[in-house]
Parts: sequence; C-alpha cells; structure tokens
Amino acid sequence: MIWVGLAIAIFIGALYKSPPQVFSKKPLFWLAPAAILFLVAAWNMSPTLPGQAPGKFYGLIFHFYGASLLTAMFGPAITLSILFPVALIGICAFQGDYVEASQQYLMICVLPTIFSYFSIQTIQRFIPKHLFVLILGNGYVAAFASIVLSGALLLISRLLLGEPGQIDVEGWLLGLIIIAFMEGSLSGMLLAIFLIYRPNWVATYNEEAYMSR
Repeated sequence: MIWVGLAIAIFIGALYKSPPQVFSKKPLFWLAPAAILFLVAAWNMSPTLPGQAPGKFYGLIFHFYGASLLTAMFGPAITLSILFPVALIGICAFQGDYVEASQQYLMICVLPTIFSYFSIQTIQRFIPKHLFVLILGNGYVAAFASIVLSGALLLISRLLLGEPGQIDVEGWLLGLIIIAFMEGSLSGMLLAIFLIYRPNWVATYNEEAYMSR
C-alpha cells in the first residue's frame, strides 16, 4: 500500500500547488478533461508489428505518455494533477489494480514530469530565447530526456534492488531509446501545433521574449 499512499500524497501536493479553482477557468475548464480522455486512450493503445511478441518492452510500439508535453504547457503541478486521474482511469478501469495504477503514476508520470521540468528550466536559463529553441527544446529534447532519465533511473534501481541476471539490459536500453524518440517526436509536433494555433495554452511561451526580435 506504500505505492498507493505515495501516489495520493503527490497528487494532493500537486492540487495544493494548483488549486481546483484553476481548473474552473478557461482553457483548463475543458482542456484538462480532454487531455485526460486522450491520454487514457493513448496509454491503452499499443499496436505491434506482424509477428512481434506482444507486451515486449523493447518491441516497436506506439505509445505516448504526455507528461513532458503537459509540463511544457501548464507546469509540473497542473500536470501531476491531470495525470493522476489518467493513471486511475487508464489502469484501474481496464485492470482493476490500484497498486499498478499507483506505480504507473509514479514511474511514467511523476518521474518524467520532474525530469522534464528541470530540462525545460535548464533550456530556458542557458539557451537563447528563440521560437525554434522553444519547440525543439521544450517539446522534443525535454520529452526525450525525461523518458531516458526516468528509464535509466528505474533500470539502475532494478539492478541494485532486484536480480541483475534476469534483466535484459540491452533490450531495456534499446526500448528506452525507441519510446523516448516517439515521445519526443509527438511532444515536439503537438507543441509546435499549439504554439501556432493556441499559444495561450503553452505556459512556457512568452510572446514578448520569443517574438520581440
């Protein structure tokens, strides 16, 4: 039950930093439910190639977690508030396992959100402000880094706490790169679309700073 308690504690902390009143205002009033429904579907969609063994971590699959994109759009607190019901609905509704949902929330929501946030902060601090840098850095690089760093941390923890002989390190790393590439590509593409058509959705975008030149 420690996983469930930790996940709930992080969710409550995220709500404290982003009070429910925030979600009653536009665009989050309708954008947050839309993001939840979209990510619930994305989490449970995993088509594979013909002849590929199902469920294999390093198989070539489509997957989109969305933590980094939401962090670039709304910041970490709102992101973790949105992703908790995604894990609750996406896992419990299909598997009926609260522990699994809590683990999914911690591993593919909380960790990528943290790494994505620090990646975005580093890019904004040290890289000159340019619209291309915003799309490439906050969209692609932050998402790619968040998946790679989260996966590497989980791999190290399993090697230290588990049985190293039972872990396919090469397959794990290969799958991590594939998933990170997919996450980064989709995050960068969607962020570019939002910046063009709905720039007010992207909290990390400052028109005066990025377009003054």
